[in-house]
Amino acid sequence: MRRATVNEYNKLADKLANHVGSMKYRFMNLCVKSEPVSLVSVEVLIEGKFKKLEDCCKVSKDDDYHFKLFPQYDDDMQAIMMGITRAHPEFKQEVKTISVTVPDGAGKDTDYKVKYLELTMPEVDDERYDLLTDSVKVIYDSCKAQMERANTRSKAVFASLAPGETPEDLKLLDDELDKLNKQWNEHRDKQRDAKLDEINEAYNRWLSHMGQQEIARMEDEDAHGDGTAMRMRMSDFE
Repeated sequence: MRRATVNEYNKLADKLANHVGSMKYRFMNLCVKSEPVSLVSVEVLIEGKFKKLEDCCKVSKDDDYHFKLFPQYDDDMQAIMMGITRAHPEFKQEVKTISVTVPDGAGKDTDYKVKYLELTMPEVDDERYDLLTDSVKVIYDSCKAQMERANTRSKAVFASLAPGETPEDLKLLDDELDKLNKQWNEHRDKQRDAKLDEINEAYNRWLSHMGQQEIARMEDEDAHGDGTAMRMRMSDFE
């Protein structure tokens, strides 16, 4: 097989990989869980210059639905909060404090209060469920169309190169193209399905929480209703 044909195949493979990778990145920014990748887009304006979030604070997470951001300087807290708002207005932000014990200059343990910013991922309620699932479809369809365009372009190039290839090499090329597209199509669909499963799981969690609240409300109403009825019955004997 000629070098030009192999090079075009490699170009197509790179494009398909990049399109699926871009789709996955966009899915991660449809935040349901606390994905560290979602913070990559955050820029913090400090002293007139935009800085990456990682250059302004330390980030940690204790579970799948929260981040903890510890600014290098307390003065940067407001700027960090504004940067988060620009990138992810849906995140709930709350400034909290934590006690840490560190030795002082004399080696004596001393307690300090350290401020940090807690980010909470938004619940997936009815409105957000529709927004997220619609966004997944738009992103997926865009990726699929890009992959199809990449294949169409490469097929035209392969057709122009075909006269210089043997029938055996052309058959090999067709087989490899089928394998390549099957691989990335399956990977693309797997990423979409995983994201939808994540959204559905969070939505069902919200529904369960709302159901528990409704049951509690009904039980509270029943309890107060029984009390009222009892007082009404007792008044009949007064």
